[in-house]
Amino acid sequence: MLPIAKNDNRLFVFIAGLTLVCYSSIGYAIPRTSFQLLLVPVIMLFVLYILVTGQAFANNHFKKLLLLAFLSRLVFLFAVPALSDDYFRFIWDGVLTNHSVNPYNFTPLAVNAIDGRALSSFMLQLKDGINSLPYYSPYPPVLQFIFFLSVKPGGYHVLLNLVVMRLLALLAEGGTVLIAVKMLDHFKMSRCRVLFYALNPLVIIELAGNLHGEVFLLFFCLLSFYLLVQKKYLLSAIFLGLAVSTKLLPLVFLPAIVSFLGMRKGWVFGLIMLLTVTVSFLPFSNGAFLQHIGESVGYYFQKFEFNASIYYVLRWMGYDLTGFNLIYVIGKLLPVLAFSLILVIAFYKRIETPAVFFERLLFTLLGYYLFSLIVHPWYITVLVMLSVFTKQRFALYWSGLIVLTYSTYMQKPYHEILWVTALEYILLSAIIYKEITAPKIRTVQ
Repeated sequence: MLPIAKNDNRLFVFIAGLTLVCYSSIGYAIPRTSFQLLLVPVIMLFVLYILVTGQAFANNHFKKLLLLAFLSRLVFLFAVPALSDDYFRFIWDGVLTNHSVNPYNFTPLAVNAIDGRALSSFMLQLKDGINSLPYYSPYPPVLQFIFFLSVKPGGYHVLLNLVVMRLLALLAEGGTVLIAVKMLDHFKMSRCRVLFYALNPLVIIELAGNLHGEVFLLFFCLLSFYLLVQKKYLLSAIFLGLAVSTKLLPLVFLPAIVSFLGMRKGWVFGLIMLLTVTVSFLPFSNGAFLQHIGESVGYYFQKFEFNASIYYVLRWMGYDLTGFNLIYVIGKLLPVLAFSLILVIAFYKRIETPAVFFERLLFTLLGYYLFSLIVHPWYITVLVMLSVFTKQRFALYWSGLIVLTYSTYMQKPYHEILWVTALEYILLSAIIYKEITAPKIRTVQ
């Protein structure tokens, strides 16, 4: 037995070393335009991911694999995000807040001076990198607070601001994994399931590497759900409110929560959540605030499109019938259809157990994404976390398939390759159909 254990440890060291090399190459060496080159470490990472989340290996090396998950994130500490330029807006908003300027009041295009002085070279550098110059900030108050904290300690330096933001993200992810483990213990499920999230390459690349706000959203959401199953409804509602104040996405979970708690408790829960959201926005509220927020949400549903599924089919049909892109019409129709589907998923049968609750959350979010005009890779990280508590594994496959959308950045101006998007959703549909109709034994129980 001893030689086998020794060889097993050597295998772990080899896997860990190769994993860290792959993440280092993504963080520091491969530009977003080199899609073919990027695929090499990404494919290797997903192959290793399948290996290390297998039941036997995960059980034997659980604590060391959690350490590897932490080190994989730490690799990106001094990296400038290569696959996303959203960080320019993060730091821009943080600088405005540090100067007591409301980031919801002005578009970056309209800001030419701060405190009566012309923009510094640092601000001009940020402005030049922002991809949404004519639009008001879309980021809710909790993220604005994170941006503020990221700029405050180190002054105005992109890399230093990113380091502070990553340290905050590491704290959030540590909390998320800890809560997930406690939840698994509560459900008497294997702790190894948390590795589906902790070691997922897409999660690490998008949340640690590209610093998307889902890293904080997931912490508040999971803490809320943990408190919910512990029947601590007041605290659960408050933390879900903080999740909504991080990104508006958790609003789609409210019907399932009402179904789980019952109408009376559910509506009280919802009111407390909305009160928390309202309080969080108060420091930024003024006469133009609601109008600007409304414009940001409207732009999201009626101007932008990326990696969509149902929308692209309807858009093609619209072109065929009218010769025009009917995004303004379809963009108003799809949220209505998505909301209707969310209500059906939540209420077609009362949610009576936590297991059913998490499964409904998973399919609620899937339905929402299928009707969305935009499905960025980092959106799938929420589905990956929900998968930890269900028997469904389609989100784990999707986390690998959606990497294909990075092919969009192979050329400038960026152009989405629609056959790649079609391939992604055809394969995803086949996987979901197979899971629903012929479920298999899972690797980690």
